[in-house]
Amino acid sequence: MRESSYAKEVIGPDDVTFSHVWLTGGFLLFGIVAVAYNAWCLKKSPERSFRQGCVFVCCAVMYLGLTLYVSVWVLVHAIDNG
Repeated sequence: MRESSYAKEVIGPDDVTFSHVWLTGGFLLFGIVAVAYNAWCLKKSPERSFRQGCVFVCCAVMYLGLTLYVSVWVLVHAIDNG
């Protein structure tokens, strides 16, 4: 007799996958706010310097890299738990 896979398909609040989704969402929101704040500070500053531009680009690249890493990590764990 085969086991039912219905319970594995339903994502509830106690499921690890559900926590991963909230973690990724919070991380994305934080990163978007941080990049937007850096862009606003760069635009508002009276003197734009090369250093400020480098800091902004560095922050954006690190954020995008971490977002990609976290997204892949969540996807792999969701597949393993699914």
